[in-house]
Amino acid sequence: MKAEEAPFPASWWGTGLASAGVAARPDVGTYGRYSFAELPPLPFSLNGDFGWLREQAAHDAWAINENGGTHEELPLLRSACEAAGLALPDSFVRFMSTPELQERVRSSTACYLDLDVGSVPSPTGKGHLIRFLADQQGCLFWYLYLTEDGSEHAVVCTVDLYSHGDEPDPAAEPDEIQFCAESFEAFLCRYWLENEIFFAEDDEDELPAVAAEYIERYRT
Repeated sequence: MKAEEAPFPASWWGTGLASAGVAARPDVGTYGRYSFAELPPLPFSLNGDFGWLREQAAHDAWAINENGGTHEELPLLRSACEAAGLALPDSFVRFMSTPELQERVRSSTACYLDLDVGSVPSPTGKGHLIRFLADQQGCLFWYLYLTEDGSEHAVVCTVDLYSHGDEPDPAAEPDEIQFCAESFEAFLCRYWLENEIFFAEDDEDELPAVAAEYIERYRT
């Protein structure tokens, strides 16, 4: 789904990249909400098989599946979606069922996979939300957004928690839901890359070969 087709405003929630020379990404705290339109193109071809991710190193620390992954929740989610007539994207199912892929994605803010066991009606647009990633301290939550018939999807982010089986939070602000990626794989690729840039600077890890190109595109 393209940003202009989504029923949400578009922004990218992430960490600052000013130390990498990206003026458009000043450090404004743990997370900042940055211009989606200014994000550079991703440096990989994305076809749903995560070939680009399989080539990366696995990690024991800071991986987003460090708290146990999704092996218990995924069968329940798939059953709930099948009963609701919703088709999960193949790429989403592939990643959520493959620990070897999950352990290749690190989070500098200790985010973890927090897969919901069902969908929630989106308070904006005629679609459905499925939570899959959470900030360790509950600052942000990321959701798969499925259109009403499940034919298209995107990734959105918000400060509010939406959970299957729970009553809607009257304090939630639907206008704060932000479109942040055209597909699940596109979100994961950008999330992986920007976190690897952080670890390369903070822990002096090796910078991925594609990161220099990404940073240069962002600068210009």
